[in-house]
Amino acid sequence: AGGLTKLDRAVDLIVEMKNLSEVAVGLAYAALLFREKNVAAEVGVLEDRMDGMRYELEKWVLLSAKETEDPQRLLGLLHLATASENICDAAKEMAVIIEEDVQLHPVLAAALSQTDEVIIRATVRPGSEMMGNTLGRLSLETEAGMYVLAVRRGERWIYRPKADFMLLENDVLLASGPEEGGSGAVPTLWGRGGSGQLEVQ
Repeated sequence: AGGLTKLDRAVDLIVEMKNLSEVAVGLAYAALLFREKNVAAEVGVLEDRMDGMRYELEKWVLLSAKETEDPQRLLGLLHLATASENICDAAKEMAVIIEEDVQLHPVLAAALSQTDEVIIRATVRPGSEMMGNTLGRLSLETEAGMYVLAVRRGERWIYRPKADFMLLENDVLLASGPEEGGSGAVPTLWGRGGSGQLEVQ
């Protein structure tokens, strides 16, 4: 039972690392598109966290290996961890462009426009239906396939908000997802009293 618990912890870490790497990439693209230095800095924070998670994963895999009949099967977890870490490292390298005030070449914008995903930025307007609503109730993920990466409230960014996160007036949402989802999500946000702009990732 102890070995199973250790392995379960390793698997849970892999899932979290995979999710973290996806968020880091989304935030890195958002930082590039909107030239948001705070968002770019958060990518670096996530990359540091990823390093710590990689260490934790290796520890649990080694502990599990002692109680697993075929330790070779654990190699897949380490390969996935390496891939997630590499993705996060690449996201940080992208974000550094904004942190160091490097001017983007027009070719980059053209390249980003050819991808299958979009980044949406939308603002919660006074008196809108979005105000006081949770992200879960707005159903952006289920209706449009859009994942809310972050919400700016005043000068502060809230990253990876949960379904029970309640939106307030003038909150700014950054969300990513498939192009068709983004095209549908912006009118949805406008229809609920938000104002948005669609940016191609």
